[in-house]
Amino acid sequence: MRFKHRKRVRKKRLQTRQDRILTLANAISISRIFLTIPLVLIFEDIAHGMTEKLWQAFLLIIIIVLTDFLDGYVARKAEEITNFGKLIDPVADKVCMMVVLIYLIISYKLPFLIFFLTLAIRDIFLIIIGVYLMFSQEEVFQSNRSGKWFIGISALMMVFFLFKNPLNIPGYILWTSYLISCLLFIFSTYEYIRRYLRYFKQLETG
Repeated sequence: MRFKHRKRVRKKRLQTRQDRILTLANAISISRIFLTIPLVLIFEDIAHGMTEKLWQAFLLIIIIVLTDFLDGYVARKAEEITNFGKLIDPVADKVCMMVVLIYLIISYKLPFLIFFLTLAIRDIFLIIIGVYLMFSQEEVFQSNRSGKWFIGISALMMVFFLFKNPLNIPGYILWTSYLISCLLFIFSTYEYIRRYLRYFKQLETG
């Protein structure tokens, strides 16, 4: 009886920990969203001809990418993996990506406009499902592995396009990275849809 009681107490403690919002890992994820504010200002200066600020944008993007790795590391080490963290981490990634994409739309027009619109539609759909499951089923899914690869390769691709002139990056590398990002987008979308369909099917049969 005592063992069962301890098990229930431990389970309750873990559930409470999963419901926490104010954790160091979550603060790092949220800081990534706030970092987009100076990034927007720098991009605005670059659009007005202040190309010397490209390196400031590059440094800020590196910091944003590092926070993406750091929040997950801190959450695992501190045992602070929370439902809010699972939700806010991909949202922060997408907010940062959308800011850079808007700048690239201004520079490259149609290719990045298509990329932006399809990504926005997919992510709105995924966020709606994620919020629904969190409140109705108390279930929050983390980003799948192909989704993480998509974010990483897409970030690299956008850096290539942003700094193609100072780094003398050839066109074939630019558009090859763009194509790879598109393929990873399709594959990760397929995996997300398959995962949610499988989950909803289990709810119906269970």
